[in-house]
Amino acid sequence: MKNLIIPICILAVIFCTALFNDRCLAGEQIAGGNSPTAVTKPEVVAAANFAVTEQAKVIQKEQKTATKLSLVSIISAEEQVVSGMNYHLALKVKLNGKLKKAEATVWWQAWNKEAPYKLTAWKWK
Repeated sequence: MKNLIIPICILAVIFCTALFNDRCLAGEQIAGGNSPTAVTKPEVVAAANFAVTEQAKVIQKEQKTATKLSLVSIISAEEQVVSGMNYHLALKVKLNGKLKKAEATVWWQAWNKEAPYKLTAWKWK
């Protein structure tokens, strides 16, 4: 009986690992992982609008000229549960009349009433 304990434990670990990997491949959400979400979700739209507004401020500060940056559409969105929520967004924007694509990450903390949103990344595509 003692000789069977180790092989049984090894098989249990292998089974649990395979089960976990199957769930990952099936698209189930994993804590801390990114999950696709609807681009029409109000929280996603709010995060996208915030990202564009904040990036416009950054551009104006860097270039010291009038800059017009506006959101055209949200191409795709993913959310990630962290201490709050990260929204990873693929955006189509208009910069001074020209269409461009960008990726933005917005961190949202509902309990931070003074500044619930923070733009943590912006990358032109």
